[in-house]
Amino acid sequence: MPPQPLTDVQLAAQDAVNEVRAAAAKWASLPIASRVAKMREACQLILARADELAELATLETHKPLAESYSAEVLGVADLFSYWCDRGPALLAPRKGHVPSLEMPGKKATIERLPRGVIGVISPWNFPVSLPMRTLVPALLAGNGVVLKPSECTPQTGAWLVERLRSALGPIVQMLPGAGEAGAALIEAKPDMIVFTGSTRTGRRVAVACAERGIPCELELGGKDCAVVLEGADLERTAAGVAWGILMNAGQNCSGIERVAVQATIAPAFLPSLVAAMERAAPDVCELVTPMQKELVIGHIRDALARGAKLETGGLPDSGGPLRPTLLTGVPRDAPAWADESFGPTAVLEICETDEDCITAANDTRYGLGASVWCRDLNRARSVADRLRSGMVWINNHSFTGALPDLPWVGVGESGTGVTNSPEALMHLTRPRLVVVDSTSAIEPWWYPYGTAMIDLMRTLVARQQSGGLGALLGTLSALKKRNRELAGKG
Repeated sequence: MPPQPLTDVQLAAQDAVNEVRAAAAKWASLPIASRVAKMREACQLILARADELAELATLETHKPLAESYSAEVLGVADLFSYWCDRGPALLAPRKGHVPSLEMPGKKATIERLPRGVIGVISPWNFPVSLPMRTLVPALLAGNGVVLKPSECTPQTGAWLVERLRSALGPIVQMLPGAGEAGAALIEAKPDMIVFTGSTRTGRRVAVACAERGIPCELELGGKDCAVVLEGADLERTAAGVAWGILMNAGQNCSGIERVAVQATIAPAFLPSLVAAMERAAPDVCELVTPMQKELVIGHIRDALARGAKLETGGLPDSGGPLRPTLLTGVPRDAPAWADESFGPTAVLEICETDEDCITAANDTRYGLGASVWCRDLNRARSVADRLRSGMVWINNHSFTGALPDLPWVGVGESGTGVTNSPEALMHLTRPRLVVVDSTSAIEPWWYPYGTAMIDLMRTLVARQQSGGLGALLGTLSALKKRNRELAGKG
């Protein structure tokens, strides 16, 4: 069967990857100081029009302008400053250890090289901060980037790419479109895919990348739990948990969707949380997509049909906005407990003991973040250490996504991708080992083998076990015999 002609989106993806790959070779050859200077210029171009960027993010996502500044724009300067200040040292070659006795005259260097072209497939909930957390370190490291923003937020993606291209040139390209554009980007075989989005789509991305031999990093969904223990500052905890539930209308992979509260404080905490959520209602935006809204409504409706109690909020009026919603008495097998809702809703479960709270928090296939709220920090830390999640906050939740030195990472169906922190460079670059050997001698492990070779290996194993002067002298003696054997002097 003859090959099928490429579609327009496939052609666009291939052209984007080819353009960026050609430009990235020149970009990677620049001294790191030159790349830093260009990156700082790009930062200034973005910040000079920060108001425009914030308003555009609000236009496309409906989030309050205050959240567009705090969750999107504000972190841009910190991202650039962090990576431009620390990046050169983090990317610098380091010496590798080579045993000088057994392997004399050898020096090893481990370098971090750019992968080439990074394909970034980014979602609609944070159209500035999420892609930039990957773009900034990836570009500084010498990569080129093709950004496929969500089809729901194309203008924000195009705005960012335009500013970056103005300072950096064609090492950044945007590929517009929906799911077929993301698939086409993978088919165009960039050197790395970084995907942020739902677990279901992430699985498909992982399979497509594996079939093409492309490494990928996946930052997927979440079902975060806030654990509220005896001794918590109830007023502050209610305010913090309400923010964790409702920030960006709950369209946050690390949003609080489950609350486990100890029974002794539940009668006081529950009304405080309800009041905090109701106070926040005027600042909670509508969801970005009608499909997401219907999913959240389905979770609420199903929970109520199973006997859950509505503490505040509930099903919206026909065509009306979703209200901040809190449910109690939700069965563990209900979607509202088990599946990511991604909306301004949460379920609360009353637990007797710390152990019960831990069990409830860990009752999820996800594992992005979790929080523990208690003034007894030793007790809070003891509980936190037993929570199965990539991130744990004590007396706060989720805010660290804006801090570039702190890793953003999950476990389980939340994926194992890392953004932010030096750990992110582990996948945005590739290690290369360079070894220089200045000796002229025949190596003791080369041919021909003989009895002295076996004796030497045994001596080295024994030295690993015991160490000390005797083992050292034994090794030297065995090496001498092996060298004589290699020289044919037995």
